[in-house]
Order: sequence, then structure tokens, then C-alpha cells
Amino acid sequence: MGLIPQQSIDAVINASDIVEVVSRYVRLEKKSSLNLFGLCPFHDEKTPSFSVSPGKQIFYCFGCHKGGNVIKFIQEIEHLSFPEAVRFLAERAGIAIVEIEEDSQWREKTDRRRAASEALLEAARYYHTQLESAEGKDARLYLENRGVDENLRRKYGLGFAPAQGDALYRSLRDRGISDIAMLDSGLIVKSSRREGYYDFFRQRVMFPIIEGRGKVLAFGGRAIRDSGPKYINSPDSIVYRKGRHLFGMPQAIGTKERVWYLVEGYMDVIALAKVGIYHAVAPLGTAVTDYQARAIGRHVDSVLLLMDSDRAGIEAALRAHEIFESIEVPAKFILLKGAKDPDDMLNQFGRRHLMASLGNALDKTEYLLELLKVGDDTERAVTQADYRNRAIDILAQENDGVKREIYGGKLANELQLNTGSLIREIERRRSLLIKRDDTSGDTSPSSQVAQRRRTRVSGRTVSRELFILTLLTFDRSLVHLKSRLNESDLYGFVLTDDVKSLLLSDEARRSLSPDDFSSDFMRLLAHIIIQEATTNDLTLAGLDAAIGSTLARMSDGLPEEETSKLAKSADGLHTLLIRQHREVSEANFTVDELGDIFLDRLAYLRMSNWASCAERWNREANEHSLSGSEKEAESLYAKAATYTMAAETYRMLIQGD
Repeated sequence: MGLIPQQSIDAVINASDIVEVVSRYVRLEKKSSLNLFGLCPFHDEKTPSFSVSPGKQIFYCFGCHKGGNVIKFIQEIEHLSFPEAVRFLAERAGIAIVEIEEDSQWREKTDRRRAASEALLEAARYYHTQLESAEGKDARLYLENRGVDENLRRKYGLGFAPAQGDALYRSLRDRGISDIAMLDSGLIVKSSRREGYYDFFRQRVMFPIIEGRGKVLAFGGRAIRDSGPKYINSPDSIVYRKGRHLFGMPQAIGTKERVWYLVEGYMDVIALAKVGIYHAVAPLGTAVTDYQARAIGRHVDSVLLLMDSDRAGIEAALRAHEIFESIEVPAKFILLKGAKDPDDMLNQFGRRHLMASLGNALDKTEYLLELLKVGDDTERAVTQADYRNRAIDILAQENDGVKREIYGGKLANELQLNTGSLIREIERRRSLLIKRDDTSGDTSPSSQVAQRRRTRVSGRTVSRELFILTLLTFDRSLVHLKSRLNESDLYGFVLTDDVKSLLLSDEARRSLSPDDFSSDFMRLLAHIIIQEATTNDLTLAGLDAAIGSTLARMSDGLPEEETSKLAKSADGLHTLLIRQHREVSEANFTVDELGDIFLDRLAYLRMSNWASCAERWNREANEHSLSGSEKEAESLYAKAATYTMAAETYRMLIQGD
């Protein structure tokens, strides 16, 4: 057998969750917030001392002291060699390993990797020398103006890429570095205009990307002039893959700290270093990846998320929290009030203020509540009434009952409301969320609040609503069908007169209407499609074209970023439409079956709308109740109860409960 490339080994490790693998041999139980424990399979014991860390993806026995990663575990438990263990896990994960013979091909690849690493190391030395030379005066001045002194420049290996197009190329060539090595490492680019090469980085402050063991992998370059992009990063190469590495890794490892800061960029790492904090790392121009999170998790007990305070930074922090949560590495948030990032806060308010802010770590609920108060770059802080309502929604998502009560009490004191009433409202909304989860199959209470506030054109609701319009392309006469619900169907149900009147009203029994749809986009689309179905002009192509034209109409006057999102939605909806149409075609429904399906879907649309209306009225009623308008609150609560009961009755009628 041949040699297994490192890329294949990495792929096997990433595809093999150690908890899942070990659980096939050892019964694991949760004994702490970080690790799982079981009886060690490698020695006899009665008390579990064998631990598995999901975050770090390692095992260790406190009794016999065996430990390692998932490959090491398989080696020990199956009595296999390292290559055999890799192949064992690869087969289990469905990964094809392309082995290479230890011949000229293998040697050539190894030699090229070694040569590229040497080129990167020499480039780092060259850039650092240039920064400290006369030619690097402007770059040094830029860094000094940002508080980066010589000690920090040396500690992080900062450098400077001269403006000359081939300065690095000529220097490395003079040191015996080959063109191939420079190309393989992403340091140079072949010229398309003339013979020769030019440097990838020019007239930039350079940040070397160094792995934990000190090997230079790539660079990030920051422009010191206003022309061109502010930052550029090395391309993928034979020694570097985007999304796998972090800036500041060796410095953070060297501190031996078990709590690290995750920040957005190079200068954020440097800003914290200016106040003596060296255990900070940053992803390289992208959102943090699962791979990067696991790399951090191998060295820490927890993470502090310190992202920019603009919308993009907030979204990045919340996404990072999800990733760390999924690998069971505890993570909290740091919110810098009044400043965009650590460097900005340090410059505006000084070291003491920054250190005080860094000491105030927030859990997710606290973070979301604070965001309501401060707003962001695109939304001013909310009004008190809106803040109260949205804060209650956030607290309803908190799974920890003790935290709900503590934060609810703080909110009540802050808003000068009755604590008991506010906490009861939190619990009422939580009950509604959980109940909706049970009926929808979604087990995350927070997803329901998010869904209620979501405005983009996507998700399960759009899929259901598009399906009923797709049915019209098979039989346009469906557009005239009305609900067959009549009074005899309600026999046996204990209903109030209001509920019975609603179920038998024209609102409940009319044919399909744009009002049956939940979003502005779907209502506009439904208006067009219902009209075309009524005039016998509707086709599948017409529905597809209407989706595009409706999205285009909605994009008028929107920022480019929002327009881009709508364009992506168009692609997704086109794919969904074709899939739904194919599924109905392959089912070969009869005309009567199509009619029954259509009416069922129409009923579900109306049930969903009624439930949404009831939820909105409940919120409004609560607003009135908290402000002392009991009469208005009672009226809205009664209306909400009527629509909730009607929706539930309608559901039971359709499902035959």
C-alpha cells in the first residue's frame, strides 16, 4: 500500500466525530459541561475515568493515561497501525483515499511543499526587514499612528511589501528560491502582459499567518494608500487552505491562557496586544468556520466573541456562537458600546475603558437584550414600547428558567413594571412557542420568534404557499373552489358562537385570495397568478416568470446587498417550483384528488393566518394590559382566543381528529 496524503488524514479526522466513534465501543454519559465520561476500554475500572472532549475532539483516561484523537482511539481499540486506522475510519465515513506510492511522485510533492514553506519563511523575513528599513518608513508611520510599536511588530512578525512590482520576486530568486516554489506558495503571479512574474502583495503592511508550531503558511496585506481593496489575503496553496487557519495562533498558544478572544481582523488582534492581551485570534477575511472553531477548542475552555458592533459583526458573532455551541465549547459575547472595534475603543476612551468592557462577558440572552438598547449602524435604538415587547420575546426563547426569572426581574425594574405580570407574560409566550413547535415539528423555540420577524423570501412558509399556486398550473379551475365546510361538520364540537360564526363565515369559505398569503412578496405573486388562472392564461412558465418579475418589482430602490439577496431567492424559488411541479406530475393525481389536496392546503393557509393574527392580538393585548388599558386588552384577548380556537377546530376537521 502507498502513503496516505495529509489532506486525506485531515479529511478523515474532520468527518469522524470522536463522540460518535467512541460511543460504538463505550457507553458515555454527560458528567460536566465540557466532557463525557465512561468506563475505560483499555483497563479494568469500576468508576468512569475515561473522558471524551467534543470540543477538542480528543479522549483521555485519567486512570491508564492513554489519550489522543479519533485515529489514536481506533488504533488502540482495534489494534491497528496508524495507516490502517485511517483507512478504517475513511471507509466508515465514506471517504475515498487516493494513496500515493513512495516514489518520485510522492517525493516531488513533498519537495514542492517543503520548498513552498521555505519560500514563505524567507518572504516573512524579507517583509519584516523591509518594514524596519528606510523603505518601510511610511508603513512604520502608519503602524505607529495606530499605536503599534517595534515590540509588537516583532512579536507578530509584521512586515512591509514594497511598491515595486517584483521586489520580493527578485530578492527570493537571489536567495535561491525557485519560481515554482514562489508560485506554489502564492507569493507571485505570472504576468499576462510580458515574460516574467510580479509580486502578489505590493505596498502593503504584511501580517504573516503562522500555524501553532511556528510554520508560515500565508499572508494578509493591508493597504497604506486609499487605492485598491483595504485587505487582500494569500490564495489557497499547497500549504494553505482558507477557513482552516487563524491569525495570532502561536502567540495565543504561547500564553497558556484557557480563555481566548475571537475577533474579526488582524488589527483587532494587535489592538488587544497593545493592552497586554495576546490570547486573541482572528479568522482570515471570512466568518469563523467549524474547522477554525475546533482548532481553537483544542486549546481553550471557553471563548469570548469580540466582533465589530455593526450589523455584519453582530451576525458574525451570533453565527460563531452557534458553531462553538455545536462543538460544546462555551462562548460568551463582548459588546463594545460606543465603539466599532477594540482599536476604536482604545483610541476613543483609553485602556481603562477597554479593559472594563472586556471584563463584561454576556451570555446570548444578555447580548440580544443589550443590542435592543444600543441599536446598530442601520437601525436606531428602539422605542421603549418596542423594546419591552421584543425583550419579552427574547426572554421567552431562553431555555434556562432561572435566567428567565432573573432577567425578567431586571427588565421589570428597568421599565418600572410589575415583576410578576411581566414574568407571567414571558412564560405565556414561551408556552405558545413550544406549542407551535410541537405542531410544526420544529424543536427550537427561538426559531418561531425569528420566523415571525423574518421578511426575506425563503423558508417553509413560502414552500407551502408556492405549492398551492403550483397546483393551479395543473388545473386552473381550482382557483374557483371554495371551502366545503358547513354547519353539520361542526356537530360534536363545543364551540362558542363567535368561533362557529368565524368558521362558517365568507372569510373562511371563500375561494383562494391574495389575503391568504403571509408576506408582501407572496401576496403580490398570488394576485398575478390568481388573475391569470381566472383568465385561463396560467402556465408553469408564466408562474416562473411572475416570480422573477415580482422579485424585480420588490427590489426597486433597495440597496445592492438586498437586491443581491432577492436575486439568490429567485434562483432558489425557481428550483423549488420545478421540484414541486415534478412531484405533482409524477403522482398522477386525478381531478378530484387535486381538488381535495388544493382545499386542504387552502385550509392550512387560513389556519396559519388565523394563528398569526391571534398571536399579534395577544401581543397587542399585553401592551394594553401593561399600560393599564384593561378594557382594550380584554377585547383583544377575546378576539385572539376566538381565532385560536377556530384554527384548532379547523385543523381537527381536516385531520379527522
